[in-house]
Amino acid sequence: MTALGPEQCVHCGSCTSVCPVYRATGRESLTARGKLHLLGTEFAAHPSPVFQDLFAQCLLCGACENTCPRRVPTRELIVEARSRFPALYGRHGLRKVGARFALARPALLEGLVRGGVMLSNLELLPADSGLRRKLGLLESMVESHLDRKEAVPARKIEKATGIHYFAGCLARYLQPSVAQAAGRLTERLTSSPLLQPPEQVCCGLVAWSAGAKEEARQLAKRNILAFAGSSGSILTSCASCSAHLAMYPKLFADDPEWREQAELFSARVREFSTFILAAAGNVGLRASEDRRVFYHQPCHLRFDPANSGAADMLLRGVAGVTLAESAEGPLCCGQGGLFHLGYPELTERIFASAHAACTATAADLVVTSCSGCLLQWQAGLALRRSRVLAVHLAVFLDSCLDNNS
Repeated sequence: MTALGPEQCVHCGSCTSVCPVYRATGRESLTARGKLHLLGTEFAAHPSPVFQDLFAQCLLCGACENTCPRRVPTRELIVEARSRFPALYGRHGLRKVGARFALARPALLEGLVRGGVMLSNLELLPADSGLRRKLGLLESMVESHLDRKEAVPARKIEKATGIHYFAGCLARYLQPSVAQAAGRLTERLTSSPLLQPPEQVCCGLVAWSAGAKEEARQLAKRNILAFAGSSGSILTSCASCSAHLAMYPKLFADDPEWREQAELFSARVREFSTFILAAAGNVGLRASEDRRVFYHQPCHLRFDPANSGAADMLLRGVAGVTLAESAEGPLCCGQGGLFHLGYPELTERIFASAHAACTATAADLVVTSCSGCLLQWQAGLALRRSRVLAVHLAVFLDSCLDNNS
């Protein structure tokens, strides 16, 4: 079967109403339909800076593909176009390349986080500084924004049978309380510790999204090798990481040897909420106090055909929790990996819509399972000096253990 290309777009416009960027800007050229049209013109052969900027303004959320009657693979086509752009394409190109550089190098990322925590603790920046608010999201020690509990670290065992943990950049470096909570939950619900190979690196989603395909493949190879020689499920607490790990075989479509290894690896990957729901069984979960919870469903999960709504079911099963649902339904938060670094003003406009929808529900807690979405909500709420907290699903569920009296 021939792969669908931009010429398969019938220009019906279904994608316009669901595109977060279009809803914030009203610009047809920024929709999937607009970009697919441009790919069929002579401008695509020699993309100008304006062309590159248009293609940089996409969250790759998948909303357009989900509603497209032809199921045109818009995200893959946009990434393919980006792969032909110079490294610093779009706005704030150096900022985005710098972020990718750090994410691909664990030692550098760890050092930057430590430096950021030290700078935040010195309190040299003004209290209302945007940088200080962002640095305040980093953790220097295992801590939870809800109830503190004794830490149960993910064990660093390289080759074993059991439940393995792909931590991702957030849980491993930026907010290790997420990894600690995931470890406690898993051990409590399955009686098995999480096994965490130390050689694992960034999943490579940001590299792939930027069009840096070879960089994405190199990161994928390192992760495949990190979990080689072991068996059992590979659990990750980030919905975006989970989605990208599952697509590793596509990265090696032209490399049979690595494609086979990628298929074996991806077949072991388990999405966090689905795994925890299956493991929870009859374990009673109770919030430490009555909570009105707004669940932000990550786009990588929302538009996954295999999405079973497990997170919703988990939260509905927690005693003391009222699920606050927006009349508008799930909305993109605007983070988009490196998108928020290139287009912060546009990101803020997209987030403002999601925040308004959340505010209308009178929720006192935002819960999500995507690293990028979590940081976006935490930063956005801090900017607004909101009393509403944003926490990872693992952290919240962990706080709901052992509360039954």
